[in-house]
Amino acid sequence: MPGKGDTETLLQTIVEGLGQPFYAVDRDWRFTIFNGDAARYFGLAKEKVVGRTVWDVFPHEAHAERGRILMDAMARRQVVRGETLSMIESRWVQYCLFPLGDGIGVIFRDVTDRKRAEERREAAEEALRKRTMELEAVLETIPTAVLFTYDPQGRSVVANQRAIELLRLPRRTELSLSTQLHSWPAHRVLRDGEPVPLSGLPLQRAVRGEKVGDEVLEIEFDDGERRTLLVRAACLRSAQGDIQGAVCAVADVTERHRYEEHLKLMLNELNHRVKNTLAIVQSLAALTLKDIDVTARRDFEQRLLTLSAVYSLLTDASWDGAQLHDVVHASLKAHLAGRSGRLLLEGDDFRVHPKSAIAISMALHELGTNALKYGALSADGGTVAMRWTTKDRRFRLRWEERGGPAVAPPKHKGFGSRLIERGLAAELRGDVRLEYRPGGVVCSIDAPIDIVRDGLP
Repeated sequence: MPGKGDTETLLQTIVEGLGQPFYAVDRDWRFTIFNGDAARYFGLAKEKVVGRTVWDVFPHEAHAERGRILMDAMARRQVVRGETLSMIESRWVQYCLFPLGDGIGVIFRDVTDRKRAEERREAAEEALRKRTMELEAVLETIPTAVLFTYDPQGRSVVANQRAIELLRLPRRTELSLSTQLHSWPAHRVLRDGEPVPLSGLPLQRAVRGEKVGDEVLEIEFDDGERRTLLVRAACLRSAQGDIQGAVCAVADVTERHRYEEHLKLMLNELNHRVKNTLAIVQSLAALTLKDIDVTARRDFEQRLLTLSAVYSLLTDASWDGAQLHDVVHASLKAHLAGRSGRLLLEGDDFRVHPKSAIAISMALHELGTNALKYGALSADGGTVAMRWTTKDRRFRLRWEERGGPAVAPPKHKGFGSRLIERGLAAELRGDVRLEYRPGGVVCSIDAPIDIVRDGLP
């Protein structure tokens, strides 16, 4: 049988070998055991604790939750386990209190890191739940069909309510991001009238890593109805860049396309009628003016032809503007027959607003007519230089004639001069100057670029 000394040594060895803080108190709350781990945890020397009461060493604990737990364990004489805030500020401990002699033993371990990790996880889960609810609310509110897949083969799909309606799937009373669509209604997806296989659909292509921009498809149901769809898809990647799935947005643009087709038909009809009207005006002018000055009649007819030419340019572009180079050549085509090398163009090409294109075209026609009759184009070797810039949000164009007969200012201004200086300036909301220099006519145009240029950001 071991002696008393051996028993105390054995007990001391066990207490110190627990690897966790441990202390014991008697029925009067005096510390009888206080191991090294407890001393290190509380920062108190064993010699200053043993023999003193709990309430002397920790005077604030008598009225704290921890004090209540100790008193309850002492009174009940049962094993008590749980977690609570530590006597050390902002720390958490997991404890076990058990009867020991006429007092109780207390063993505990610090679980602060675990508690904080749990709190972070719970906060993250709550944020995720909130984010998921927000996303579901958005997906069920927007008028766009949205499809998700986390299946590498793109066979299992998640859809919002708009997608279910668009694809004619059975309505579900409760729809969330976890709703799985494993069955599809009888329909065909078409691209340019040709059926698209499942593997070629935007969502399935995106899940393979392909980026699918705006793509127009058609969906045809068994009853013959067709809907036009605008589709965009992209893959979903992890933080490491691995593909985890794909998302696809689908907008039903059937009505918009029908409206656009209707507008095209109306525009084509309007363009046709405008051309017919110009042709009728030209015929009427030829008959009405047949007995007046030949030159005046020819000038009027040329103006109509120029107007018709620029109208054709705009018609071909559905009245969405015309390129400046095209406007220049259409306006001066009649004047440059056999003289194309005598017109020098310098400036970046850009799309001109329809209204400005007509104004510039008519002004260039008048300048070309004057140059052909009296200016640089009336003499061998004469040239016309057209240069323009778009700096500082201004459109600056300069028409300069060289190598023609000597020029003198006219005694009175005719229709062409008035059209250029007044009509063009008004249309472009800018300044237009005509100078009759001895070396040739110079016309300068200075106007805001946003009036001239079409589609300026």
